[in-house]
Amino acid sequence: MLVGFALVALMGVRPLFATAEDALAHLGAGMKLYELQRLAEAAQEFELALVSNPNLHDARYHLAVCFFRQKHFPEAREQFKRLASENFKKDWVCYCLARLDLVDGDLDSAIAGFQSLRRDEPLFDELYYLGFAHLKKGEANKAVEFLKRQLDFNPRDFRAHDQLARAFVKLGRVADSEREFEESRHLHDYYREGKKEMMDCRTQLRDGKADEAWAACGAALGSDDIDKLVAVGMLFGEFSQFDRAHQLFTRALELDPESPEANYDLGLTYFRNKNYVQARKYLQAAVRTRPNFFAAVALYGTVLYLLREDAPALDALRHARDLRPEDQAMRNMLAELERARPR
Repeated sequence: MLVGFALVALMGVRPLFATAEDALAHLGAGMKLYELQRLAEAAQEFELALVSNPNLHDARYHLAVCFFRQKHFPEAREQFKRLASENFKKDWVCYCLARLDLVDGDLDSAIAGFQSLRRDEPLFDELYYLGFAHLKKGEANKAVEFLKRQLDFNPRDFRAHDQLARAFVKLGRVADSEREFEESRHLHDYYREGKKEMMDCRTQLRDGKADEAWAACGAALGSDDIDKLVAVGMLFGEFSQFDRAHQLFTRALELDPESPEANYDLGLTYFRNKNYVQARKYLQAAVRTRPNFFAAVALYGTVLYLLREDAPALDALRHARDLRPEDQAMRNMLAELERARPR
């Protein structure tokens, strides 16, 4: 991959006269390509952003993720280590470095990295990787412990079921292993079929064919599968098809009125549509059921602030900060609000 000044010169840009505006323009272009999964092109834009502004940490972070997802692991590690030295997105960078340790076979370092992320709720899927690493080390009992905890948070993680089955084999628990292998196979087949359907719908929505996408994926409305309803709703919401997203999330809540994910996603849909009163209702329900749901807490605080409910807004945003103290954007917003409207 062409990088740095060589790429800049090739594209006819004068790096000596690069500006902050150039950096942000390349970052924005890179993010659009990243969302479209065009990772190689996105990486080039992030590199150009860093030529203009080497301190643009968000560009460096997404460049590192692009490298990681393209399996350019040494390049990814180099960028993540630079971010670690700046304390940027501390937990996420730690998670990614631990994943790279796993790739390199350094199990002890990976385990230490994942264990440093201890919190009331997982950052992402570090519990799965802790189980995976312990199983690789031959520590089947520890693997079972972490894999079961992962399944407590995400019972549909077919990877965790598969690794748990393998751990049970090591422990001589044959019946348990067969049960977990069967569950893993069932879930894997289910998601593989669903992934293709979702990819087809995404393509249609991206191409402006919303009616065709709805004809293909809107059938989820007749399903009792909450996960599918939420996934399809999120997809339509992403492309500003708010009325259709609303139908899907509403159906999910009919099946499980206390689902924090469905309440959050419906609240997010109303937020995107600037209906803050309705957004507040569903975000409050999400936070009531799952008090440490960072995304819901942060958005709930934001909505309360927009509705001029200052005291509860600050309480919610302070809680969000406590949940993710490394989230610089949250800390900056909260600091600004506290200066403007002290308790």
